[in-house]
Amino acid sequence: MKKTLSIISICLCLCLCIAIAFVGCTNTQSEKEILVISREAGSGTRDAFDGLIKNSAGDSLAKKSDGSAYESSIFVSSLNMQSGTSAVITKVASTVNAIGYISLGSVDDTIKAISVDGVSPSASTVLDGTYALKRPFVIMTKKGLDLTAASADFMKYLKSKQAQTIVDANKYVKQENSDQVDYVAPASAITGSVILKGSTSVEPLMQKLIADYQTKGGTNVTGVAFDLDAQGSSAGISATKADIEGTVIGMSSSALKAADAESLDAFNIALDAVAIIVNKENTITNLTVAQIFDIYTGKITKFSEIG
Repeated sequence: MKKTLSIISICLCLCLCIAIAFVGCTNTQSEKEILVISREAGSGTRDAFDGLIKNSAGDSLAKKSDGSAYESSIFVSSLNMQSGTSAVITKVASTVNAIGYISLGSVDDTIKAISVDGVSPSASTVLDGTYALKRPFVIMTKKGLDLTAASADFMKYLKSKQAQTIVDANKYVKQENSDQVDYVAPASAITGSVILKGSTSVEPLMQKLIADYQTKGGTNVTGVAFDLDAQGSSAGISATKADIEGTVIGMSSSALKAADAESLDAFNIALDAVAIIVNKENTITNLTVAQIFDIYTGKITKFSEIG
């Protein structure tokens, strides 16, 4: 009898220790310093995010409310820089106390997209204006430069109704206007290279658009070769400006600055939500824009500080 009681006592102690350890682990996770992840300078997603995230006084991460620049960086000193959307996803997925931001269209089941100011990111909440963090996907070519037959035909497709069907099917917001017509495949075969440069956020959508173009164009576009090189929006803008052959189509995931717009022909192919992402084990489901500002500037350093 005593032996049985001893065994029961040992089992109860073990269970209690495991429970305490589990609670302690959970608390430790929320007490860890937040790993604050950002994109590299020159990223269109970074430009959009920095301009959209503001504190209660109206100061954004990019500039003060009066439009003036900060004298020095306001970001948390431990800011973790990642180059490209996939790198941000990988880092957040592997780090329980991480936070980052990516295109809504790139959200997958390895991470969790949270609500902002109580609104979940989606095509419908971007369209109705209730989700605050939104930006355009911009397609651009060099102003005054004649495009090759291959680039011109693909641009005709990008501006078509069929392209907007792909936009809508991939969780982005359609940009419908009276200039859009049905894409019609060329009457005879065309050949040549189309060089696509720019945003890593636009890249997944562009891959789908290329595939649909090849289907819609049929045998007369099989000679069109695509070179998709996503190294960031600023790289896309620079490459498009430098184009001398009419083969480059640029991609940006933020609105063009006035200085860039002077030398580029551009249109918005879609609107996108900037999704705030955390690790799937994180219990946080919502943050305000002001709280995100405080996290990125180091005022909030732990998820346990968020009420």
